[in-house]
Amino acid sequence: MQPVSYHDGVMEEPAKPYPGGPRSQRVRTIDSVMPIVVFVVLNRFAGLGWAVLGATAWSMKVAISRHRRGEGVGWYLPVLVVYLVVRGAIGIITDSEAVYFGIGIGTKALIGAALVGTVVVGRPFLGRVLHLAIPLDAETMAHPTYLRVVSRLTVALGLYQFLTSAWDIWLFNQTSADGYVVIRAVVGWPVGMVMSLLGFWYFDRALRAVEGFPGLLALLDPDLAGEDGPN
Repeated sequence: MQPVSYHDGVMEEPAKPYPGGPRSQRVRTIDSVMPIVVFVVLNRFAGLGWAVLGATAWSMKVAISRHRRGEGVGWYLPVLVVYLVVRGAIGIITDSEAVYFGIGIGTKALIGAALVGTVVVGRPFLGRVLHLAIPLDAETMAHPTYLRVVSRLTVALGLYQFLTSAWDIWLFNQTSADGYVVIRAVVGWPVGMVMSLLGFWYFDRALRAVEGFPGLLALLDPDLAGEDGPN
């Protein structure tokens, strides 16, 4: 439903409620920022190879820390670690900014194509994972409206990956490696947030056609359902 977030072309899982309160949220924010800081600092003072190594190491640390904190990463963790190691090694061996960042951009485009493909074959990706983040009942998930909504959102998510890949290519050709990393992060985060909110809004509005659907906020916070009752 919401755009899947990326760091250097690495797909992160759809956002889930984050345990631990404000302190843990600060930890996650730092984890998101530090690979960028590490890359820029090392690239400026030590060169691309060290920058790739540092950013890769920190990203791996983040993935493993998420697992230790109890976040559901499942099969995603080993796949992510392997991807980071392989991509980092290629970046260091080639010592090429175009190769290193190109792998990330290409990965994002391939993910976009795969997302659209899941709809073409009748198994929309979001229809298979939303229940992991939102407590939807089987009746709602079997409703034709639900299937139509998740198909549209999956296609939109795939197209979003294509558009951001095109933006990444343009930005890479217009600025330095440091500028590319920083500008992409500064622009990507607010745009991703806006797209996420639009996705949630559409999902909530469209599913009102399903009888008994209490609304997205009531599902995410059962206390709202208890106070206000079903819509």
